[in-house]
Amino acid sequence: MTFLLELGATRVEATEFAGTDLPAVRALVERGEIVLLRDEIPQDGTLDQWPRDVAESIGECAVVPLSALTGAGGPRYPLVVGRRESIRFLCSYVDRVPVPCEAQPVVTDYREFRHLWVSDPQPPDPDGWAIGSTLARMHARDVLHGDAHRGNWLFNRDGTALVHDPRPVFLHCRPSAEQCATDIRPLLPSLTPAGWQSFRLGYRRSWPEEGRVIDLIQLSDLTGWAAAFRAGEFARAVELTAGQLETEDTPIVRVMLLANRAMALSRTGRHDEALRDCLTALELAKRRCPHVANGLGITLAVVLAGQGRRSEAVNALRAVTGDPERMLAELERPDVQLPIMNL
Repeated sequence: MTFLLELGATRVEATEFAGTDLPAVRALVERGEIVLLRDEIPQDGTLDQWPRDVAESIGECAVVPLSALTGAGGPRYPLVVGRRESIRFLCSYVDRVPVPCEAQPVVTDYREFRHLWVSDPQPPDPDGWAIGSTLARMHARDVLHGDAHRGNWLFNRDGTALVHDPRPVFLHCRPSAEQCATDIRPLLPSLTPAGWQSFRLGYRRSWPEEGRVIDLIQLSDLTGWAAAFRAGEFARAVELTAGQLETEDTPIVRVMLLANRAMALSRTGRHDEALRDCLTALELAKRRCPHVANGLGITLAVVLAGQGRRSEAVNALRAVTGDPERMLAELERPDVQLPIMNL
């Protein structure tokens, strides 16, 4: 249902939303809509952080009471919800400009920490494991730490990580992968490769249902394509990779997406499209990020082998390994887990 916001001589359409399904509100906001949230979100009286908890639960938005804009409604609800710039625009039309509550911006680019996950296997780090386990349990219970840098963790005698100086955010729905990754972000500067590898293992063991968080950090995966790729659901991986390519404009990330989609296309029998993606990735890498071009030899070998051009596939692998025949034999095994290209 459409609701008309009247701000002086200006009228703005909003989608009137009944109910408390905040993920559904999130989807509307992501489409650029302004939402009038009429029903009060149930609160735990001891954890009432209104309206911060509502804004953070929806994520990537701003909220302001309707009464602050038009004088109608109660002091807390209905709430007007939308993208930050949209809500700021609405507030600018009010004589006494209200200050909207804005969700913390999410982070989706973690390439500055790439050294943490491209290292060789490291010895276990008990602290990294413990923090990963505790943080995963918090996220699984719809709680964000809020300030997870290394100084905000203590450890008890059995090695369990305890939250110190917490600034928790209690959500009313499951956090998005982007919100969870952003919550992890303050910890990354203090981690070594060993610490990250143990953190990652502890996080995944404690919350195995959520695989996208680590993939977002390590692979810039915004759609879930990596999980589909690992599961052998190559048609689904092609679809999800295409979705991210529609808006991705960072050259090295586009190269990675094209390279992985090329292998997925090859495994679905779409060999001509696979070769086209592979050559596009190579051309873009040579122009914009030449330091990763040689690494695409594996992708090219998979695609060429899929077309039956085995000798050319062996030659493509010579830039990657000193034993190309052996590597190609491994890649051709029917039960092989194809490597995800992480550039």
